[in-house]
Amino acid sequence: MRVGLSWEFDQSRPPADAWAAVMAEIEAADALGYDSAWVHESRGDAASCPAPAIFLTAAARRANNLLLRITGRTVNHCHPVRLAEEVAVLDLYSRGRAGVAFAAAARQGVPEDHLHETIEFVQAAWSLAEFRYRGEHLRFPAHTPAEAPPGISEPPPAEDYLPQWEWGPATPDFLAITPKPFNPRPPVFIEITGEGTLAWAARHGISPFIPAEVPHERALALLATYRQRLAAAGRSPAEVEPVLERWIHPGAPGDSLILGGSTRDLVVRLRAARVRAGVSHLVWRRTPAQTGRRDQLSQFQSEVQLLLMA
Repeated sequence: MRVGLSWEFDQSRPPADAWAAVMAEIEAADALGYDSAWVHESRGDAASCPAPAIFLTAAARRANNLLLRITGRTVNHCHPVRLAEEVAVLDLYSRGRAGVAFAAAARQGVPEDHLHETIEFVQAAWSLAEFRYRGEHLRFPAHTPAEAPPGISEPPPAEDYLPQWEWGPATPDFLAITPKPFNPRPPVFIEITGEGTLAWAARHGISPFIPAEVPHERALALLATYRQRLAAAGRSPAEVEPVLERWIHPGAPGDSLILGGSTRDLVVRLRAARVRAGVSHLVWRRTPAQTGRRDQLSQFQSEVQLLLMA
C-alpha cells in the first residue's frame, strides 16, 4: 500500500507562511520515503490554494521522488483545454509524476455528465494528436457541428500533407492540444462520496478517491461496491488505484472520521481496508496542528508505512 500526505492549510497564518509550512513538509516526506503529496484545490479563505498545479510544479523542484497529485479539481473555473495543459506542464516538469483527482460533481454543483465529459476530454487531449469533441456540455473546437459524432472523433486519413502555415485563416475542424505530458496517460481519479458516479468510474477504469469527510465504514462500503462494479465491467483491479484519504491521529482516540490508536491498531485497520475494499493508496490528511511535526512523520513511516508495504 502506498502512503501519501495531503494538507489543510493553516488559515490563522498569512498565505505565504501557511504554504511554506506545507512545502517544507513535502520536502521532509520526500526524504523520509513517503510516496505522494496531494494538494487540494480550494477557495474562500486567504491561505487556500486555488491553483494546486502551480504549487506542485514548485514542489517538483524540492521533492525528487514523490508522486504529485492535484485533488479536488473543479471543472467550472477554467476551460478543459487549460486544465489539460496545466497537468501536462506539471507532468513534464516532474518527469512523469503528475496526477489529478476531480472533485465530485455534487460538490462542484455541476451535472455528473459534465464532469464525465471533462475527464474524457482531458485524457484525449493528452494522448491524441488532432481530434474534436462533441458532448452535451463541451464542444472542441467551438465550431464543431451538431452532426459530428458524439464524444471523441479523429480526422480521416489525409491524402496529402499540408503544413500548418498553409492552412489559411480558417480554424481546422480537428486540433491538437500541446504540450503533451511526459506520461501519455497521467493517472486520473474521481472523488466518490456516494453511488452517483461510482458505476461510471468503474466502467471507464477511473480510479476512486474517497475524501476524508466520508465516514470510515461508509468509505469502505463505497470502495467494496466499486470493486464489484469493476468486476462486472470486465476490468481488472490492476487497472486502477483506489485511494482512501483519512485524518489520522496516532496514539490518540479515533472516531468515525479519524483513524486513531496505537501503531498496531492502525496497521490492523489499514490492512483490513486493503483486504475488504482494495485500498491501495492511503493519504494522511494533515491538520494545521500536525503540519511541521517531522517526528510524527518519521515515527509513522518507520512503524506503520513499512508494515503496510510488507
